[in-house]
Amino acid sequence: MLAKNPGFTAVAVLTLALGIGGTTAMFTAINAVLLKPLPYPDRERLVYLSLDNPRRNGPDSYFTLERFEELRSAARAFSALGAFGRAEDVTLSGNGEPEALKGARVSANFLDILGVKPLLGRSFLSEEDKPGGPPVAMISAKLWKRRFGGDPLLVGKTASFNSQPTTVVGVLPRSFEFPFTGVDVWFTRPAESPVLPPRFWRFVNTLSVLGRLKPGISLEQARAEAEVLNQAYILAHPANGLEQSSALRVLRLKDRLVANARLTLWTLFAAVGFVLLIGCTNLASLLLARAASRSREFAVRAAIGAGRSRLIRQLLAESLLLAAAGGAMGIWLAQWALGTIGRVIPLSLAASVNPLYLPGSGQIRLDSRVLAFTVVLSVATGVLFGLFPALGASRPDLAGALREGSEAGRATFPRREVLGISARGLLVTAEVALSIILLIGAALLTGSFARLRSVDPGFRSANLLTMKITLPHGRYDTDQKKAGFFRQLAQRVESIPGVPSAAIAMSLPTTASLHTNIISVEGRFLWNESEPPTSWQFLSVTPGYFRTLGIPLLRGREFTARDNGPGAPPVVIINESFARKYWPDFPRGPDPVGRHMTEGADARVGPLDMCAEHVRQLGGESPLHNLMEVK
Repeated sequence: MLAKNPGFTAVAVLTLALGIGGTTAMFTAINAVLLKPLPYPDRERLVYLSLDNPRRNGPDSYFTLERFEELRSAARAFSALGAFGRAEDVTLSGNGEPEALKGARVSANFLDILGVKPLLGRSFLSEEDKPGGPPVAMISAKLWKRRFGGDPLLVGKTASFNSQPTTVVGVLPRSFEFPFTGVDVWFTRPAESPVLPPRFWRFVNTLSVLGRLKPGISLEQARAEAEVLNQAYILAHPANGLEQSSALRVLRLKDRLVANARLTLWTLFAAVGFVLLIGCTNLASLLLARAASRSREFAVRAAIGAGRSRLIRQLLAESLLLAAAGGAMGIWLAQWALGTIGRVIPLSLAASVNPLYLPGSGQIRLDSRVLAFTVVLSVATGVLFGLFPALGASRPDLAGALREGSEAGRATFPRREVLGISARGLLVTAEVALSIILLIGAALLTGSFARLRSVDPGFRSANLLTMKITLPHGRYDTDQKKAGFFRQLAQRVESIPGVPSAAIAMSLPTTASLHTNIISVEGRFLWNESEPPTSWQFLSVTPGYFRTLGIPLLRGREFTARDNGPGAPPVVIINESFARKYWPDFPRGPDPVGRHMTEGADARVGPLDMCAEHVRQLGGESPLHNLMEVK
């Protein structure tokens, strides 16, 4: 019967294939990322500790090493607590061309907490996690195969990471990426950030904390203990005003890892589900019209003894056959779409500064659960769009349908109404309503995207090229060496034909940079009980940064080569937000240019010398629109 009307059959199969294919593709991503458990033993006992502080950019702020150590020594609900720092760039040299890698610094017990055994070698030792411990590293199986040829005797040998001889103690299993996506090398001592001087390591917020609950301890008990420990820390450190409003939360590790992806995936799944429903209502309308044109056929079948159940089974069989063909083509379309999804997710994660490992993002593929979902979905859609027309066609008007003439046949097809609306009218109404919902959502998303593209980022992005470079710490171990390298680099880049200017910064515009804890202007700490402290970002740049990015200076002057020389008085450029915070009448009233300020990492350390060892120039977060020189 379907072969007699190939046009209808092709349209029906293609419509279902689009709906089932899109739904299957999104379910595949949801299954891999959200539904599958973490690939660790006793995964339900793995937790993530989140330090939520509105004074430090809101939820999921980082821990200081000092606070992490106090928490680890006082907590009793956890069998172990570990930490990891921010992702960092690592240079591997020797035995071939230098290679840029992504590295992670973790506490020595992070594999024990996760319950993971190395593929080769051993885990880190506790003495290797202490200050001054031996330089050791673990590498990924991909790097082991690619760079070292899968050498089974690699463990114990030395490799050059950041120009520092480092002993490779282990190789981690394939597909292991924790705590960041695409990480290839792991080091100990997570607080030892390569972009901060050692005196900052204990007091700058750079650590994320994970742990494993003790057997028999529930998540609620751990949360209650965390609340008590958080209040005890606040009372024990009254001078640290930034921590007075912090909250210590405990949540499942899986919930934290997928937090940024959950809403997006379910929203997209709902969208393609609407597309599938629209396709089902469209096919139901087509089948209803087709059943009306076949009323004489049904009447003949009924006249020669076919019962109502027999007619319903025949029509449902045709619908299920269409659904099966649409489902088969939908699987093919889903497989094709998964290639795009597999490329988009890593790209979106790469856009983040510290992209946490998204479980399952590298294993988004069709499996038995997805195929079972597709089969159930195909059967459900076949019944959904086939049952309604089948019920209407299973009670033909025999006398009227057997009359001569197509007009009589059409007139005698049973007309069913609900609240005065025909069945076909209900289907069309539902289809239009679903389509309008999708169109409104698409229009809103398109409008939001257009508005985002029209937002002024605060700098001129046209013809602006960026690149990243990591200096080996062993070779460039002093500020003089680093400054000399970057000075020559900027000069050589500017000498390239077609390059009017070049500048170097610690991080790119719109990405995260380092944070300060306390800002003091004109010798006065700018926080008290009535005015809580505010965390400000700072960025180290070279002269010519604002000219290269096309950022206008409203007042004052740009940095000069003299400002960047050794022994030069420390100067700073602030943005307009900072100026309006501490000089509310800006641009009227007192001129911020020429005022003095200091910044510190912790109240007990005191104001820090802004120019010493590391930071030469400081700036506000992008967009930067105002200039202030502090001497």
